[in-house]
Amino acid sequence: MANLTAEQVNGLADNFSAMAQAVGEYRYKNYENLSESQNQQIKDLQATILDIADRLYTLSAVLVMEDIETSLATIDNITNELRETYKTLLDFQKAINVAGAIVALGSSILSGKPASIVQSIDSLVKIWNA
Repeated sequence: MANLTAEQVNGLADNFSAMAQAVGEYRYKNYENLSESQNQQIKDLQATILDIADRLYTLSAVLVMEDIETSLATIDNITNELRETYKTLLDFQKAINVAGAIVALGSSILSGKPASIVQSIDSLVKIWNA
């Protein structure tokens, strides 16, 4: 199985959270029809599903931080390259495209959305290396 992205893990966490809610709604709706033992069993299972969702959210945050650390290093590298060679670009359209990608990256950072930041960095790198 391939490694999951932070966004995919977050989506899984959302799914597990929704499934836990469905289990809880079942328990609530059928409370009077369940024995004490059955009620406890479904309650324990719901708690386990919620715990899995929690752990997935935590994993998603860790993956985002790993993405961000890698992204910061990439931004440092591209900044150093730009400082040295941007002024010598001969292709005006490339100069415009790079500047536009820098603006998009800044906007992504200000939005606080890690997936958007990573995408903007990738775009900047592709445009710069084109």
